[in-house]
Amino acid sequence: MNWWGLVKKSLSFYWRTNLGVLLAVMVSTAVLTGALVVGDSVRHSLMMMVNARLGSTQLALVSQNRFFTAELAEAMSEELNVTVAPVLRLRGLIANSDDTRLANKIEILGVDERFFEIGSDQGAGPFWSDWSQGVVLNEPLAERLGVGPGDEVKLRIEKPHLMPREVPLTPDSDLSVLFRPAVKVIAGTPQFGRFGLQANQIAPLNVFVPLRWLQENMDHQGHANMLLAAASEAEGLTVERADAVIKKRWRLADAGLEIRTLESQKVHEVRSNRIFIDQAVSDVAIDGATGILTYFVNELRVGDKATPYSTVAAMAPASSGNSLIPQDMRDDEILINQWLADDLQAEVGDSIELAYFVVGPMRKLVEKTNTFTVHGILPLDGPAVDPELMPDFPGLADVNNCRDWEPGIEIDLDKIREKDETYWDDYRGTPKAFVTLGAGQGMWANRYGNLTALRYVLDNTSAEGIERKLLSAVDPGSVGLFFRPVRRLGTKAGAEGTYFGWLFLGLSFFLIAAAIVLTGLLFVFGVESRAEQVGMLVAVGFVPKLVRRLLLIEGAVVALLGAVGGTVAALLYTKIMIYVLSEVTTGGAIYFHAKPFTLVAGALVAIVISVIAIWLTLRKQVSRPARELLAGAARWQFITAKSISRGRIGLAVAVMAIIGALILLASVGTGDSGAVAGAFFGAGALLLTAGLTLSGVLLKFVAGTWKAPMASLWGLGLRNSTRRSGRSLAVVALLACGIFLVIAVEAFRHDPTAHAEQRSSGTGGFTLFGESSIGILHDLNTESGRDSLVVDNDALEGVDVLQVRVRDGDDASCFNLNRAQTPRLLGVKPDRLADRGSFSFAGADGQALWKLLNDREDENIVPAIGDYPTIKWALGKSLGDEIEYSDEKGRKFIVRLVAMLENSILQGSLIIAEDQFVKRFPSEAGYRVLLIDTPAEKVDAVADHLSARLTDFGLDLTTTKQRLAAFSEVENTYLSIFQILGGLGLVLGSVGVGLVVLRNMLERRNELAMLRAVGFNRVALRRMVFYEHAGLMFGGLACGVIAALVAAGPALRTPGASVPYVSLALTVAGIALSGIVWIWIATAFALGGEMLDALRNE
Repeated sequence: MNWWGLVKKSLSFYWRTNLGVLLAVMVSTAVLTGALVVGDSVRHSLMMMVNARLGSTQLALVSQNRFFTAELAEAMSEELNVTVAPVLRLRGLIANSDDTRLANKIEILGVDERFFEIGSDQGAGPFWSDWSQGVVLNEPLAERLGVGPGDEVKLRIEKPHLMPREVPLTPDSDLSVLFRPAVKVIAGTPQFGRFGLQANQIAPLNVFVPLRWLQENMDHQGHANMLLAAASEAEGLTVERADAVIKKRWRLADAGLEIRTLESQKVHEVRSNRIFIDQAVSDVAIDGATGILTYFVNELRVGDKATPYSTVAAMAPASSGNSLIPQDMRDDEILINQWLADDLQAEVGDSIELAYFVVGPMRKLVEKTNTFTVHGILPLDGPAVDPELMPDFPGLADVNNCRDWEPGIEIDLDKIREKDETYWDDYRGTPKAFVTLGAGQGMWANRYGNLTALRYVLDNTSAEGIERKLLSAVDPGSVGLFFRPVRRLGTKAGAEGTYFGWLFLGLSFFLIAAAIVLTGLLFVFGVESRAEQVGMLVAVGFVPKLVRRLLLIEGAVVALLGAVGGTVAALLYTKIMIYVLSEVTTGGAIYFHAKPFTLVAGALVAIVISVIAIWLTLRKQVSRPARELLAGAARWQFITAKSISRGRIGLAVAVMAIIGALILLASVGTGDSGAVAGAFFGAGALLLTAGLTLSGVLLKFVAGTWKAPMASLWGLGLRNSTRRSGRSLAVVALLACGIFLVIAVEAFRHDPTAHAEQRSSGTGGFTLFGESSIGILHDLNTESGRDSLVVDNDALEGVDVLQVRVRDGDDASCFNLNRAQTPRLLGVKPDRLADRGSFSFAGADGQALWKLLNDREDENIVPAIGDYPTIKWALGKSLGDEIEYSDEKGRKFIVRLVAMLENSILQGSLIIAEDQFVKRFPSEAGYRVLLIDTPAEKVDAVADHLSARLTDFGLDLTTTKQRLAAFSEVENTYLSIFQILGGLGLVLGSVGVGLVVLRNMLERRNELAMLRAVGFNRVALRRMVFYEHAGLMFGGLACGVIAALVAAGPALRTPGASVPYVSLALTVAGIALSGIVWIWIATAFALGGEMLDALRNE
């Protein structure tokens, strides 16, 4: 018989022992490989999500609050030779027909057949054919509303205006339009229903409508605000190439500009449909032109004479005659026309007071007054009669009667006289006064621009020449026309997301470790039971090295078979974990995906680890002389000088571990909460190491020095526990490590709603969190603002509302498995949060850190604050790190992380100062997040009132407790997974304890029979054996619990922490009970039956 035949015979003869080893290897392989497959599945799902969101889109041009011509898509397509789809994307809300189900923060997408060609597996056929009526909903939205094809829905769409809502003199009425379309069809993922540009886990809520229908009903004929450029990877479509094509093919209409020829004034005039011309345009266009800024003022007054509501124009002086302002006119002087001079009885040299409104934040009107000296009086004819100087102010330019004016500011119609009506009838918006451009810009320039018109002398140039000049000089990006590499960013977000393979390996660590230890124990027990066989092989000439190799090969074969079975079991384990993950990360399904390489690699790693564990247990088992092996002496462990020397080394290790733990605890300050938790966990781990090392030293010490006779059963049991100190230490280690990990992690499970009423908590002291689809323009803390929104003052008595600006971006919360690239930005007033004392900062006391948002040392760097989960986990960043953003004009700026909040309701976003927000995103009108502080007894009443009154804004209110609980649910789910896997590990550990007890008793059955013969009854023997092993069990539990309490220090001392003491106590009690049961079962089995044969062998 060759060596392989001998191995096969041994495998079949000792199949019971080998089966136990095989099952243990299966467990470790299944958990290890399954964890890696979970990682592959998540990564694969994120990449699938990129394709589902983008189709074949490579680049996107997004201009949410600016509009360009849809024809730009055709021009881009011709130049790039790829499909470019125009989209009109608007915000809104939707409800089913009876208003029982509502969804806000939806996106209404006006599309044509090109959109579905980009993303739909079935092309545009199912949707585009005969699509003149009805809307298409994506699956998540249809499920939310409970509707299907043919059902009617109520669709409210934010009405887009060419002018931003916060432009001065813009009406704040007519914010949305309601439609009642029928649902045509439901779009699934294959039909591009999941379209979205943000790398978010939660599926967007999309409504698709025909592009032309949306343009017509929103009064935006021919306009779009998004372009999608589709291409394959091989076509090499880059941002640089696309932006170069925009520069080549764009037109002034794409920037909202037009050139008019005014024959009566002999000029070409450039004006904007946004009223104010972007400064990026005016800065390059002013050469050779006369800049004009016209404004609607409240009053012009000389003494007790006043003229209400007039237009005043600011103009730059021009030597060419293109301006009414003379070269020598100062900024504190004014020209008035004859009509105004007569009305005010003003003369040259008189002082005129000019009163006007400026629009502040939340559309607060602030009246300001400037005083000018009359420089001259213009006759009311010729160039001074120019109604075209007034821009197309909404509510003014298209009105025939003064009493019908609705300019977006408060007007006292009683002040309008008959002569004012006559002037409007005769001269329309002709300015009654003129100031220098410097004076006008000092009063009326704003973040949207500093001119309302540019005029060029008719004889000096042509309209075509002006357009060519502007198109070549203006950067399209400065007016929002620039592409983003959305596919590259999406792929990067998925690739950089948390690799769940490592996460689940960490969560499964103890289960894997317990299975490996059990593998070693089972194998060594099997080898020890075959000591006579090993001795026989050595006696007949097999060298110990060859015997060890044969046993190792036998173990490797068992490990291989176990790994194969474990790989199959890993597939089931993976599916279970994927189901759990899919439930946690709502909105984004996780798809099973097993790479062959991962399966093979996981199995090989499990085999290697198992073989190493087997080899470590084999080292001493075959090194005894054949005589001792044949006599069974291999079953005994002798205490030698070498063992005592190792005990001294162990004592030194324990002392060093304790010192290290004390140093870590002493170094803990008020720094990063993650660092603090890490220090405590490290200290706990060192104490655990010290406890286990001292346990080993104690076992060796007692075995080597305790020679006195035992006078009690517990003393005899304790003495017996030292006879196989390696096994005893394995029992202590298994239980100590398991209970340490389970308790240390469980202690960090917290109730986020504890102390939620405190302003230092994660709620910031707010009781309600609201998000709206449409920006709220007015101040909910003032009576005038509430009146504008038709909100009852009495209902909001004692209520404080913090309104927050929002720039949409990637979700950086725990709900998103992607790595957020450009998180959502929130614009706040830092002083208000500091004064309230809202939220707590990680590793810092006080509210001074809010003031860091006001830092202006570098104009290109914007300070930002985020909470701990957002910065550390979602972004993978630290304080001081920077993230690059682009503002709405394509200019790059840096967001620097300067402070970190503890877990909060603001998770998923970065917080910047409101003035920085407005500077970068001036067209983001209104406030779409509300933080509401209400008296405790009014929470429900305030929520109901605001939801009813602000329903047209799509306001969605939730309590801050619910929001915090939703975030913590994800964290606690991961903790639960760890608890379950750790619990399974403890079960295996308890099984290991039972096996050790059983093996010890079977080895000492002869001894127990002798004790029985000399008078010990079975009950006494059971008690002795129980004392022996229960001491080990309780010693392991004590080591683990003490170390775990130190590791859980941050959780125990955190304000608002809700440590589950009852659950922890039950966990410890359950483990102790499990150990007791296993010990009792093993003891009963070993002492059962007839012991006469054992006595004869003694």
